[in-house]
Amino acid sequence: MIAEQKRSLIMLVLLGIAIFIYHLGRGILGALGVDPPPGLEFLYTAIFLCGVVWWLRAEVQSSAVKRLYCAGLLAYTAWPIIIPYHLLKTRGVRGLLPLLALIGIFVFARILAIVIYLAVFGFPPNVITD
Repeated sequence: MIAEQKRSLIMLVLLGIAIFIYHLGRGILGALGVDPPPGLEFLYTAIFLCGVVWWLRAEVQSSAVKRLYCAGLLAYTAWPIIIPYHLLKTRGVRGLLPLLALIGIFVFARILAIVIYLAVFGFPPNVITD
């Protein structure tokens, strides 16, 4: 049981790292007015969905819930509903802490991107004069 919880934590950390790196870079590129390359968007989508499925599989192994038939398709279409429902059903309200941590990582990455942009380029002139 401990090894399964450790595997789940490792998957959660890797998913958090992917979210942080992508959204930090996306925030900086967005502040510069540059769109990220389509390949990067595709790669992040693939990494995110694989991370969600691997995390969900690690979570399912540590609980009495039966495995999903096609976790990839289900995660692709309904992950915002499946993950919170699964965490609430298996762990109660305490189960939402990992999800809140991932949301916090997303917000922190975006705020850090803004701070980095402002530290490097300063305020745009039209923002101060308006």
